[in-house]
Amino acid sequence: MRCLLPSFRQFFALSAFAVACGAHAQSQTYKLQLPLESDPDVVLQDIVVDAKQTRVTLLVKNTSDEAIEACAQPTGSADAFTLKDLGSGAVLQQQSIGGLTFCNVKMDVVKPGRTKLVKITFPPLPARATRLQLGEANCQPKPDSDMEFWCFKNIVLPAR
Repeated sequence: MRCLLPSFRQFFALSAFAVACGAHAQSQTYKLQLPLESDPDVVLQDIVVDAKQTRVTLLVKNTSDEAIEACAQPTGSADAFTLKDLGSGAVLQQQSIGGLTFCNVKMDVVKPGRTKLVKITFPPLPARATRLQLGEANCQPKPDSDMEFWCFKNIVLPAR
């Protein structure tokens, strides 16, 4: 009788494959395509959740005939994005943002027919999070500001 044990090289390759597959299995992508209620040209495209972080992608498109301006609030700013788990009340602070110039530097111009992708990184979501709120300035309107703050009030994720 012949025993089929993998060689060390095969064992190492199989182990590496199992680790890679396990890491991939921990990542969950939610394709949402959710337009902002106050501006359908701002779309929450997806949320990717893994053990280390939560990444959000927003699409800013210009379907008008005129150029529009947009900017990003820097990390650490009171107006930066937060991601709130509506079930537990946990609020995650923006760790990084890219795709738009910071508002304290200048406004980006988005020409008609053009788009910008905004990528925002947060700490990992709580394991049982299924309803979220994503917004600048904690989704609190500021009547004394001329800035329009984006807020996605009720994002529903399928059970993980």
